[in-house]
Amino acid sequence: MTKITLSTIAKKANISIASVSRVLKKPHLTSPQTQLRVYQAIEALNMDTSKNFTPYQPTHNSKKILIIDNQLFSKSLINIGLEQVLKEEQYQLFYLQFPYNKKSDIHHIIRYVAQNAFDGIIIINDAPYLKTLISYKNTLPPIVLVNHFSLDFVCVHFDHLFIGYQLTQYLIDNYHTQIAILLNDDKAMNSVLLLQGYKQALLRANIRIEPRYIIQGCFTYQHATSAIKKLINGTKLPTAVICADNFSLNYLDENHYKKQYNQSPDSMVLGALHQANESKPKLTKPLTISYFSASKELKHNELDRLCRINKPLFNMGQMSATILCDIIKGTSKSIKHCTFIKTEPIFY
Repeated sequence: MTKITLSTIAKKANISIASVSRVLKKPHLTSPQTQLRVYQAIEALNMDTSKNFTPYQPTHNSKKILIIDNQLFSKSLINIGLEQVLKEEQYQLFYLQFPYNKKSDIHHIIRYVAQNAFDGIIIINDAPYLKTLISYKNTLPPIVLVNHFSLDFVCVHFDHLFIGYQLTQYLIDNYHTQIAILLNDDKAMNSVLLLQGYKQALLRANIRIEPRYIIQGCFTYQHATSAIKKLINGTKLPTAVICADNFSLNYLDENHYKKQYNQSPDSMVLGALHQANESKPKLTKPLTISYFSASKELKHNELDRLCRINKPLFNMGQMSATILCDIIKGTSKSIKHCTFIKTEPIFY
């Protein structure tokens, strides 16, 4: 990486060194046009500018919050919860879906935040740019991550390891020893932890982990129907199936985004349920299907009769907004780095 110098940027942008310095140190004193020229020059030169920005100082009170929404299925109960709290605090909300392609694209966020003088930022779900954003977080206003665990930012999330253990243990307690699990993304931390919880429950019950019962890359209706058909047509078919949820998927994953059309967060469990019903003649007893819901409200379909663990996404949105407001106002001296949102089992 080329060593950063103000003169190099100034020459590339065809402006003065003083103008470059103001963009990096005092962006509120510069015009959007000047900022754009500086950032375009930085991008063209492929320079690391993370050490050149002035640390964020909460000197303004714009009453504006930036929400970067990475959800594959946006406008969820998370959004409704955080909007309720922020509007009660009289904040103006700005939504952004960030089309991130390469590391230098992070400058678009830096510039956008500088131009609008946001008081805080909420980022919903994981995204590849978070690793790059770590280097710039001291330059930006307070950031709270929602529905994603991170050691580098204040975050509000679920304990997926415990959830996986809890649901698997419930099935074991109800005399199931052949339990399959449908997971959506083997690279996502939430799926990794959910699988670990599933495995821990089986091992503690002295039940052998069957590799063919672990289905990865399953998040659409069609994926689930194929997976259940394969499990039922195989040897030693399972008696129970856990369907992971799609609430944590992000739209920046090309594979998910391409297959999102006509899907919903419940697509996987609906596909599994459909195929289980279609395959009843092959089963000695009905296949027990369990899943994760986002609300305790009835759906008025077959899902209401399934065992599930409710993830209160609305509460998660409220909590994340409350924490961000407390940080901005400095009203709490003991902000937790990580805040767990408790789930609620609904078992029959």
